[in-house]
Amino acid sequence: MDLLLTKQADPTSPLFHHYLTPQEFKSQFGPTKDAVNNVKLFLQSHHLAVTSISSNNLVIHTVGSVAAIESTFSIMLYDYIINGRTAFAPSLNPAVPNDLAPSLRNIAGLNNLSMYEPRYRMLKEDAPPHPLPISYTPNDIQVAYDVKPLLNTGANGAGQTIALFELDGYNPADITTYLDLYKLGPKKFSDVLIDGTRNVPGSGAIETTLDMEMVSSMAPNALQKVYIGPNTTVGVNDTYNAIVTDNSAKVVSTSWGQCEQAAGEAEMGTLHDIFRQGAAQGQTFFAASGDDGAYDCGDTSLSVDSPANQPSVVGVGGTTLLLNKDSTYGSESAWSTIVRTQLLGGGGGLSSYFSRPAYQNNLAITSPQRMVPDVSANADPATGYSVYCSGGNTSICKGWITVGGTSASAPVWAGMAADINQYLTKQKKISLGNANSILYALSNTPQRYPAYHDVTTGTNAFYKATIGYDLATGLGTPDIWNIARNLSGSILRGPALSEGDPG
Repeated sequence: MDLLLTKQADPTSPLFHHYLTPQEFKSQFGPTKDAVNNVKLFLQSHHLAVTSISSNNLVIHTVGSVAAIESTFSIMLYDYIINGRTAFAPSLNPAVPNDLAPSLRNIAGLNNLSMYEPRYRMLKEDAPPHPLPISYTPNDIQVAYDVKPLLNTGANGAGQTIALFELDGYNPADITTYLDLYKLGPKKFSDVLIDGTRNVPGSGAIETTLDMEMVSSMAPNALQKVYIGPNTTVGVNDTYNAIVTDNSAKVVSTSWGQCEQAAGEAEMGTLHDIFRQGAAQGQTFFAASGDDGAYDCGDTSLSVDSPANQPSVVGVGGTTLLLNKDSTYGSESAWSTIVRTQLLGGGGGLSSYFSRPAYQNNLAITSPQRMVPDVSANADPATGYSVYCSGGNTSICKGWITVGGTSASAPVWAGMAADINQYLTKQKKISLGNANSILYALSNTPQRYPAYHDVTTGTNAFYKATIGYDLATGLGTPDIWNIARNLSGSILRGPALSEGDPG
């Protein structure tokens, strides 16, 4: 699998950007029928019902009594009180027979100790009746990051599909209000409901709303498929797996995460399998890198966020962006600040689980670990984005508000990527696909047009922004028109496309 991904990223390889269909992935790399059947028989022999098997054979759903589950996996489940919340978890790690162990990456759903958190941040929650003067509008960001010339060519996301990974609902009328004010056209979104969820705005509605509006601000004509799943480990896995097995979106945005240590090694492995399938299919994943600077777990230990830590995901960090009066790019620094004694900043650092991927080999930093983030965009809530949100059971969504966080920078990048893909298709070039190798090549090899604003000031509360790649802002923030023009040249010229290839 790793060899295929390497060849797909190599412009000299015959397999460069020749991506698999979900069916091809299943036949070449998915668990075999025998492996799936052995797991199924094992579960049924312990009085557990197998309720479904995902189309790629990566996920098996099973249900049963607590006693049957405890007996099957040699555990005891206990209730715990954590921060006033009752949670359950086993006292020991689950065990399975040795001959079955190679077929089981992870047994999810045995605890509910940790949940995914949205990566948005606000300086204050009181909302005025109209967009705040300090809130950046779609036009501001389009001008600052040089998206405007690309939009003026007609590359506004038309014909592109962007998947949004969400763990809460939203009010469709909020999106319409936003689109109408900024003249971004009619709504273009549909819901994909996972594991019996419904689109009911809850405490996380602001995240879903933010994601949809940020994507709309950069790619107003793209179709958004909003995948909404339960905020459980099983729900997270099922939602990501649905995005991958559907394979209808070549750009994916996620602004929900948790620190690596909370996720754990087994869950890291499950997500790794899912994201690698997406990468092999040519899907580009953008993930918020977190809003706690270099301390993603919220304590004094250096840590990074999942899934921005995944090698097949583009981790998107955060900056403080200042504009000139005409909205053109002024200056930028790594984002970190203290608000009411709480440290805020763009997530970044070294993964404890993943080794340094090949696309990070030519950097000044010599760590053997996966480095985060890959790129950045404005995320400081003091220079935040204008958002309209009225749905949900929280006092935050009271109309027009200013929102920041890497929750905003990830969907901003996703929208810009959809515009680039449309432009490249029009130029008869192949699209971004598994994008990290391309994004790093734009920085590491000579280009006609500068692809990034190199952020060289500020810190993320530990790591400094420096010349070139750094652990505070990655490669920097984009000049999208320059990136599109560079990519329409030689860097993406691979072998002729065959039937079934994206683009």
